[in-house]
Amino acid sequence: MSTSATTISKTAFLKYDQCSKAFFFYKKHPYLRDPVSKEKQFTFNRGHQVGLLAQQLFPGGVDVSVQTKNSKAAFELTQQLLKENVTTIYEATFIFNGVLIMVDILHFDGESWKAYEVKSSLKVSDAYIKDACLQYYVLKNSIQNFNDLFLVTLNSNYVFGNEIDLKQLFKKRSVKENAEKNIEFFNSTITKMNLVLEQNVIPDIPIGKHCFSPYECDYLGTCWKNTKDPASVFRIGKSDREQLFSLYFSGAETVDKVDLNSDLKPHIKIQVESIRTGRPYFEKNAIKEFLQKIKGNYCFLDMEIWSPAIPKYNGTSPFEQIPFLFSVCYLKGQTPVFKNYLKPIATDSRHEFLSAILDATKDFDSVLVFDKNLEQQILGKLENLVPEKRAEVNELRRKLIDLAEPVQNFNFYHPKFSGNFSLKAVSEIFNEESDYSKLDIASGIVAMHKYEGMLSEENSLINEQTKQNLIDYCNADTLTCMKFFEYLEENIKE
Repeated sequence: MSTSATTISKTAFLKYDQCSKAFFFYKKHPYLRDPVSKEKQFTFNRGHQVGLLAQQLFPGGVDVSVQTKNSKAAFELTQQLLKENVTTIYEATFIFNGVLIMVDILHFDGESWKAYEVKSSLKVSDAYIKDACLQYYVLKNSIQNFNDLFLVTLNSNYVFGNEIDLKQLFKKRSVKENAEKNIEFFNSTITKMNLVLEQNVIPDIPIGKHCFSPYECDYLGTCWKNTKDPASVFRIGKSDREQLFSLYFSGAETVDKVDLNSDLKPHIKIQVESIRTGRPYFEKNAIKEFLQKIKGNYCFLDMEIWSPAIPKYNGTSPFEQIPFLFSVCYLKGQTPVFKNYLKPIATDSRHEFLSAILDATKDFDSVLVFDKNLEQQILGKLENLVPEKRAEVNELRRKLIDLAEPVQNFNFYHPKFSGNFSLKAVSEIFNEESDYSKLDIASGIVAMHKYEGMLSEENSLINEQTKQNLIDYCNADTLTCMKFFEYLEENIKE
């Protein structure tokens, strides 16, 4: 049996399949790995929660990971449990041909062993299938009477009732046919992986589209360090990465080397010129025409949503978008005034949420948002939930004006965007230090998970602080919208 120092984990295998350099760094230089972002950590935590719930499909099993975190000890414990005829094992650990796997659920159904790999997703991706096929390969060579491995995902058609129906919540898909066809692929790939480690030389792999597919690489900070120039061509946004790589490898690593006479799309030329000069781009007539849409008195609106993988409220499905917070901001004299509503997480108070947002916006003729797609979708769902409010909801939807329109249409571009066109990028043009950098919550994903954390937090003081942090974040969004609107108005006057 291989030791933990020489084994290749499932994660390592998938890294090699994406990029042999990333695999080498993962095994030989793990300290080069980029810090795990809050957003990514929350995604990991969600996957763990879904995995724990899926164990109840086969209750009463023994969890190897609870008893040891050492891979060698976990392997030995799994072997012992098999000898003791334990029929269900969670995180069962196996090593074959130098590959180490930990199976979410291993179950003996009275006739044969079957394995279950759980994903907190609605869809089965190619990466998931490859992951599962690798586990099948190890299990087939490790257990007598092993029959099949299933990918277990959440069922998008499931609707929550008064209690969770596990059999309806999850759906499964066999990978046996796929895995059997690829046995030789795994044998040859493992040989190549070991050769990379034996040679002990960093593979000469240039940066490319593979850095982001199927996952964003953990070593961008190392491999992309030569692209950190503020004038890098990779600061060009809304562009085909293949074209950017073509420019980069042809010698145009920075925008000053880009030939503007070449066959470039107009929005790329706008960005190149703006980054070169350090000046924002304004198509004043188009922006003036946009601003003329804003009639009468106006306010700024932002919503935050929660998309729980495991539905919590009657009538909802996995990952359904649940609005939980809004901020309305308007000027009273020269002072910004905010109205908020934060939905209690323990109850399905979407009816109250809708009433509150309709009341907060009813006296305004125009309601300005940034990228109104989310607000339109949420209002549509609330309209179906509370049909008696349909006329009022449609009136609010009619009032919505999208402040992202000048940005998305490239009537306005600022070099500080650096290829990012979100509201957070817009906030960078107002301050040396972004308003969001001062907040405990600085992204929608973090807000979502902080909100969800209130379900299990028993300390009321912590929950009250979380509520305030969430409101502060949502207010920052509407305040940024207000600043952007004033910025556009001011520059049109100039």
